[in-house]
Amino acid sequence: MGTWGYGALLLLSGIGSQPLIEKKITASSRLGGRQMVYASTALLMSSINVLRRDGRKRKRTAPPLGPAALSSGSVPPCGFHLGVILAILAEIRGFSMEDKCKLWAGTGYIGDPSDCQAWGYCQDNKLIDRRSCTEGLLYSFRNGTCKRASDTICQSQLSEICASLEPWNYVANPADCRRFVKCADLDDPTWGDCGVGQVFSNKKQTCLEEVAGCPQDNICSHMKDGSFVGDPNSCQSYYKCHNGFGTLLNCSVGRYFNRKSGNCQSWVPHYCSKDDEENLLTPPSTDHNICSKYYPRDRDGVQLLPDLMTCYGYYSCTSQFDVGQWTNCPWGLHFEWWSQRCGSPKDNSCSYDRCANRNQLMVATINTNCREFTICQDNRSMSSQKCPDDYPYFNELLGQCTDKYPNHRVCYMDG
Repeated sequence: MGTWGYGALLLLSGIGSQPLIEKKITASSRLGGRQMVYASTALLMSSINVLRRDGRKRKRTAPPLGPAALSSGSVPPCGFHLGVILAILAEIRGFSMEDKCKLWAGTGYIGDPSDCQAWGYCQDNKLIDRRSCTEGLLYSFRNGTCKRASDTICQSQLSEICASLEPWNYVANPADCRRFVKCADLDDPTWGDCGVGQVFSNKKQTCLEEVAGCPQDNICSHMKDGSFVGDPNSCQSYYKCHNGFGTLLNCSVGRYFNRKSGNCQSWVPHYCSKDDEENLLTPPSTDHNICSKYYPRDRDGVQLLPDLMTCYGYYSCTSQFDVGQWTNCPWGLHFEWWSQRCGSPKDNSCSYDRCANRNQLMVATINTNCREFTICQDNRSMSSQKCPDDYPYFNELLGQCTDKYPNHRVCYMDG
C-alpha cells in the first residue's frame, strides 16, 4: 500500500541491493495491497511489469536476487520469493481492521491498513463488514469515501509525521519502515536504510530489530478524525485520532478507559487485565506543586484545592508559593471545589471513585443523567448498570431506580 509496491519490486528485483538513495516519491506511484499481490505473482516469471513514477508500465527483465544469487549463478526458488513477500506484508500491515474495531469506541467506516482499496465497518467493537472500492478508486479514511487515486493519500504523509518532530529528527517511510529520512530534507530527500531484519523507530531515532512490525505502527492509522481508541497496552490510557495519528491521553488516577462508551470510568472493565487495576491510593500528606499550579491568581488567603486523586480529599494552600497540606472530608461526604467545603455526594459529579469514603451499595453513575448506577464493594466501584425502562432514573438517596427524575446535581452536572 502507499509507495511500498514500487519499493518492494525494486528490492525483490535486485535493485534493492544497491545503495538506497532515492529522490522524492510522488503519489502517482502508489499501489493498493491487491495490486501488490499481482506484482508478486508477476515476479515469479522471467520478466515483470514495473510501475514508473509517472504511472505507466515498461517491460523489465528481473536480474537474480541479491548477492547470494549473484555468487551462485542461479535464481532462488519461488518459495523464497513468496517468503520475502509475506515478510514485507506482515511488516507493513500493523493493526488489522479487527484490532481497530475492538478498541474503537465508535461506529462507522475505517480503512484497511493492508489494502488501500478496502474498507470496513465497525459496530459494537466488532468488524461487521468489509468491502473494496471499485477498480481505479482508493478508500480515503479522511472523509470515508472512495476517490480517484490521484485525489487520495492512502498513507500518512511524511510532512504530517514530521510536524510532531524536530527538523533534525529522522522519520521512517510510512510505506517501508526499514527506510528513513531527515525531516529537514523532505523537499530533496536522501534515504537511509536499516537493512534486513531491522526497522527504524521514530521515537528512539535508531534502527531496531524487527520483532512485530514497525515500531510506529499506530492504532489510529486509517481512522477518521476525532476517534477515541483504547491503548492496546493499557486500560488506563487511550488515543485521540487526527490525520491518521494518535495523541496518547491518560485517564485520571484510579480511572480506566471504556472502549465501548469512549469514557474513563472508576471501575476496571471486564476485558482488562488485573495488572491494570490500581490499589487504593492515599494522596501524599504534602504536595509541593499543587499550590503553584492551581492556586487562583485573582484570590488571596486560604484556598482549598481538589487532590486530583479522590472525591473526598483536598489540599490547603495560602498562596501559590505554599506547600499544599492534605485533608480528607468526614465519612460520607465529598469535597465541593466550587463551595470550598465538604458536602453531600448526590450534589457532586466527581470524576474519581464515587464509592469511596461512604457506606453505599449503589451510587449514581456520572454523565448518564442518573439513568445508570454504579455498584460498590469495599468502598470502590465495581461495575455500572442501567435502570429499567419502567423506572429509568436512579435516586441516590433512596438507593434504587424510580420513575421520577431525582433532580440531584449529580444527575445533570458534568463530571
